[in-house]
This record gives sequence, C-alpha cells and structure tokens, in this order.
Amino acid sequence: SSSELQLTVYRLWKKINTLSLSNVPAKWISIPLNLDKYLFINCKSSHCDMSTQLTGNTCYFQTYLFALLCKVGRPIITPNGRSIDLRNPDLLEKVTIRIARFLFTFFFDSQNQILRPLTNSNFVLDFFRYRSSPYFTAFAQYLKVKKVPVPDYDRQYEGVTKYYVFTKSLH
Repeated sequence: SSSELQLTVYRLWKKINTLSLSNVPAKWISIPLNLDKYLFINCKSSHCDMSTQLTGNTCYFQTYLFALLCKVGRPIITPNGRSIDLRNPDLLEKVTIRIARFLFTFFFDSQNQILRPLTNSNFVLDFFRYRSSPYFTAFAQYLKVKKVPVPDYDRQYEGVTKYYVFTKSLH
C-alpha cells in the first residue's frame, strides 16, 4: 500500500541521513585525472584536478559538470588504482565547447533562429550583471583557449528586448 511505501522511503531517508563517512570501511585518497588538456570540467591551471565552484551558489552546476564527466567522459580507474582515465576525452571536449556556446546563445540565437524570451522577469534589470559573473568569464576564456569564437552575449539582451517591445509584454 502507499503507507507501506511511504514508511519504507522514510526509513531509507533516515538511514541515509545518519550515515557517517567515518563508519565506511574505506581508505579515502585523492586520485588525479589523466588529462593533458583543459576541458572545463577540470582545473585550468592543473589539468589533473576537477574544477571548483566559482561562486557560492553553484553547487548544482558543479554537480552538472561532474555528471557530464561521468556520462560523456566515461571515467575508469586505472589498473594500478592511482589515477583516472577517460574513455572519451575528445568527445568531452566537443561537448564542453558546445555547452559553452549554448550558454552564450541561450535566449537568442539568430543563426538558428531561436528565441527563448520567457525568462525571469529580472532579465531586463539584471542582464548586464553578467559582466561580473565568474562563469561568464570562465566560459569566454575557455572558448578562446579552444580557439572558438565567443558569441556576442549582448545580442541576447537585444534580441529578447526587441521581442518584449514587439509584444508589449514581459511574459
């Protein structure tokens, strides 16, 4: 019944939330990634380390990057257990470049004729704060390192505000 299921889920939740890593019989060590190039999921200054959060509220994005590493890069622990190889580093590079470009053209993409105007109502007021965003700078620098043109992000604002003027509505 649903009450039995609810009780089972609650017991699992309670058990998970009382688990302490000190009770896990394992030796915790850091092992490096075997990467010789910057793929955004890793640290720009030390390719063997994972990237770190650039702002205080980006744990979801770091989780996304880790999922991307796992899903696309397909990591495996080397036979000696001292590092991690990626089965698809070239594919991971292509995907991270596409994601960076996508974020620069999310709201308005004139090349592909895409407009996504239904966004946060603060868009009009807050848009230009992107210039102080660590992630904006990181993605722009990443594309430059990869010798990929960085889309003009100001076009996002122009495209969406033209839509707002045309429809005379923010949503």
